[in-house]
Amino acid sequence: MGLPSLTYKITIHKPLNIKIITSKSPRLIIFIAGMQKLFKIHFRFSLCLVVLIWCSGAAFADTPTVHISAKPVWINALKPYNQRPSGRTIERGFYYALIEQQVQVEKQADYNHIIREIVSETGIQNASQISVSFDPAYERLDFHDITVWRDGKPLNRLKASAFKVLADEQDLSNFIYQGSFSALCILDDIRKGDRIEYSYTITGRNPILNGKFCSNLYFQWGTPISHHYTAVIASSQRKLNFKTFNKVPKPVISQNNGLTTYAYEGFQIPPVHDDDNQPSWYDERGIIQVSEFNTWGDVVNWALSINPPSLNIRGDLGSRIAQLKKEAGANKEKYFRAAVRTVQQEVRYMGIEIGEYSHRANNPEKVFKQRYGDCKDKSLLLVSMLKANDIDAQMVLVNADMNEHVDQYIPTAYAFNHAVVTANVNGKQVWVDATMDNQGGEGTDIYFPRYGKGLVLKAGNSALTTIPPAKGGSITAEDIYTIKNVKSPVLFTVKTTYAGDETDYIRGKLESSGMAETEKNYLDYYSKIYNKIEAKDSIIVKDDLKKNILTTIETYKVGDFLKKDSTSDKFTADLFANVINNQFPSITSRTKTPVSVTYPYDANYTIKVVLPGGWDINEAHDAISRDYYHYESNFSSAGDTLSLNYKLSFLKDNVPVNKLDEFRTDIKKLNNTSLGYSFSYTPDEVAKPATVNSILVLIAFLVTVALIVLGVWLYQRETPGIVFAYGSTFVPLGGWLIVVAVFLGGMVVSSVWGLSSQNYFNITSWNSAAVKNIAEHRFLIILETLGNIIVACYAMFCLALLLNRRDILPQYIIGFFVFRAATSLAVYYVAFNLYGTVSDLAMQALVGSFIVAAICVPYFRKSSRVHETFIVPYPPYNYSYEGPGTEDARG
Repeated sequence: MGLPSLTYKITIHKPLNIKIITSKSPRLIIFIAGMQKLFKIHFRFSLCLVVLIWCSGAAFADTPTVHISAKPVWINALKPYNQRPSGRTIERGFYYALIEQQVQVEKQADYNHIIREIVSETGIQNASQISVSFDPAYERLDFHDITVWRDGKPLNRLKASAFKVLADEQDLSNFIYQGSFSALCILDDIRKGDRIEYSYTITGRNPILNGKFCSNLYFQWGTPISHHYTAVIASSQRKLNFKTFNKVPKPVISQNNGLTTYAYEGFQIPPVHDDDNQPSWYDERGIIQVSEFNTWGDVVNWALSINPPSLNIRGDLGSRIAQLKKEAGANKEKYFRAAVRTVQQEVRYMGIEIGEYSHRANNPEKVFKQRYGDCKDKSLLLVSMLKANDIDAQMVLVNADMNEHVDQYIPTAYAFNHAVVTANVNGKQVWVDATMDNQGGEGTDIYFPRYGKGLVLKAGNSALTTIPPAKGGSITAEDIYTIKNVKSPVLFTVKTTYAGDETDYIRGKLESSGMAETEKNYLDYYSKIYNKIEAKDSIIVKDDLKKNILTTIETYKVGDFLKKDSTSDKFTADLFANVINNQFPSITSRTKTPVSVTYPYDANYTIKVVLPGGWDINEAHDAISRDYYHYESNFSSAGDTLSLNYKLSFLKDNVPVNKLDEFRTDIKKLNNTSLGYSFSYTPDEVAKPATVNSILVLIAFLVTVALIVLGVWLYQRETPGIVFAYGSTFVPLGGWLIVVAVFLGGMVVSSVWGLSSQNYFNITSWNSAAVKNIAEHRFLIILETLGNIIVACYAMFCLALLLNRRDILPQYIIGFFVFRAATSLAVYYVAFNLYGTVSDLAMQALVGSFIVAAICVPYFRKSSRVHETFIVPYPPYNYSYEGPGTEDARG
């Protein structure tokens, strides 16, 4: 389109399964289609070189030059400002003391004045060169000065010979040639403390806009700015529309000599830091949008005037249209699909976007004959072919970065960076991206990316159109490990089925990479997980083009799947759902922007392990549902097969900032528990059910006996110097003490029940827990087991003291309540660290233990009823009876 170049974000499931996270331009599909290796790109360099040489020679007989001239007289003077930003905010060793930009709309001139200050040696490396990009097809570059200030003295560095003018084709790797150049000046002898000041003017506008002015002016950069000044100067008769985004100062508007100046001035502007995971539409920078277009209808009329569909088509294109009509007959849907396939498959993506062709499409006949074109070329070609058979079709302008967020812009020609097509086929509105290839499906059933909103180029249209979201594709993957015995390699089979747009993508990737390279990439991926793995057979590919479903089947032999434990002679294996885990982005506590996720994404992933003799496991289910994603896992077994099924769907294209802590906690929990699974077995006992953990049973038995002995000993200790006097002061059990007795009895029952119902003594729970940290898991089992035993014995001991009104009850029952609260807290802490979360029941138990302790401890310390009731010493005959007229008697 000739608009701002696009960037692409990619995540890797495995070597071949790349997924576009944010809905970028379908140029990406052409770009990736040329990949021979993952991130090692082999483009048709010779083609690009020929195009580059041809375009350079055809468009520019002479190398563009940099002119030296005085500053323009129309610029506004600024008051000096010399305050530095905080040293804490300075990165890369320099900051901008001044960024000044003045735009003279009537003179078609942009004046720029920049001052950089070097504060460290790093800044010398990063800020000692000047580079200005311009398009000599319609722009002239004039430098006015380059001055290095050192110790308050100016050093003139402006020399025409110091500039190297280089072709600046950053989009050539995406098969786009724009004809832009960069004037590069590398400064000599730059030192720490220098101030580099330079100014230049770029004169000229793209004639394709027919004199209308549009621009996006940035008021915030990735480096601190002490003083920023932006002014737009235009005739008072020219109506300009403005919109600002984020933190931009209010403009000061003034008029002089028939010109209106809109001035924006700010001081100490902090840098903006983009996060690698943020959505493409998210931008925190201060931006000033200026446009002379009043409505979207004005943009439609302008776009139609430069890109009208061809009506009288001749030549090769006319012949092809006649052929397609003949083959389709009266079937409009068949003709539509044939026309789409012709443009997508036979016309490669390559854009020569010099000058006005940044927005003007080439003639469809020319595009078809040369068999290449960019998005607008291919879209106009398809529209013309469809109209030639009376199918109503229009070009649509979209923004592949902003998607539906494009509606936040005011009407402007610069709101879009991609062109697509919409057509009415037999009453059905269909959306097509002509730059995509390898699309399966029949008739009008083809995938269209989620661009959200677009501007349909149809006479009379004056608003953005909401594009209905297409049904997303899906990935269904199944990994099967077949274990014959502990000595033989494990047969590892991977079956992956792609549907919808996932099929379109993988089909193109397989075609471009070739099977030999694909098989190597896959094997390299799995070798990072298993050291001893080798391919058993070639990859099988089954492609149903009509249904648009593609299946790949891989088979490997894994020699180190099972690992022997030297102490127990058991064989163990660890499984992990990498396919799911790879979809989760990296989120840290420092992430302050929305985080982009793959959308749409719908994966169904299953790990199966076939083991002779079968399995005896407890089924497990886990699920997390948020408004931006849904996760579900189910673990089960049937016969000799263990099945671990995972489902993940992203429901939005990003996780908002206020949900990042929640999402990070979810990811930690899933990685620690649900995504991993470990199992172990002894070959001779493969088919036997789970047995009792005898070691833990022995420990529990010994601890119980020890506690009983301790309780009897404590109970029978004689209370020295205490005389128990029966008489009128004796207070029997009653009141709240009855409630305490019932509570202690309940604690004994609940603790014993917990020991018997929670499978603490089950060897399967001990050895085959689906957790990554097995040591922590076993510690938690021991902690809960011994905690329940001690609580049960302790409660029984206190109950015996209470029923016998023993004088030592208060001190021991206070210890019981404190111990129970401390144990609950310890179990909660360990469980939370292990699993990342705990159940509501565990939280209620923890809170309840602290509430009971908070009530009962003060009661048993201060209650007069307690002090008067629990006065019986040991031995029980250590008492005296003091009645009227009697003497002290002891028995």
